Amino acid sequence: MKINNTKNDIIFTAIKLMTKNGIKQTSLADISKACNISKGTLYYYYPTKDDLILDISTIHLNTITNTVLQCVYEISENNSPKNMINLIIKKMSKLKYRSRIHVYILCEAITSNERLKLLITEKYSQWQKSLKEEIKKVYKNEKESDALAFLLISIVDGLVVQATLQNNKNINYESIANLLVDKLV
Repeated sequence: MKINNTKNDIIFTAIKLMTKNGIKQTSLADISKACNISKGTLYYYYPTKDDLILDISTIHLNTITNTVLQCVYEISENNSPKNMINLIIKKMSKLKYRSRIHVYILCEAITSNERLKLLITEKYSQWQKSLKEEIKKVYKNEKESDALAFLLISIVDGLVVQATLQNNKNINYESIANLLVDKLV
């Protein structure tokens, strides 16, 4: 029981520090100090910073995956394309509190961490496939469904970046979704 608690403490402390300071500026020593554990204890759970980043990324990406799947399950064949797009944008925009760590994880994957890049690529592929299958029920068109699934994931990523750059100022996600719906549908 203590093992799981210690590991969870490390993960959530690391997320807090990395969200505040960035991944590169947060050391394992910073994390062990903030957790009030020895460096040896931290190294027992995470021999490298990359191992810790992978666990953090997995937790983060699973949270997003669950949100995407929630959207998928709420889309019904009776939904209009307009309702479907609004639902997806609204659900995904609720993740805005995770925006800073998401951007840091993406930067880490793009610039230096090949294992993380593979993990993210796999998750994005899973999200697109799940969305595509449900969108296809509404649009009944394979090509449009694939394109719309890709576009929606790209839009959500862009919104996450903007939320981070604007220091979480209030972004009117509903008006963005409505504009997209009006232009796409």
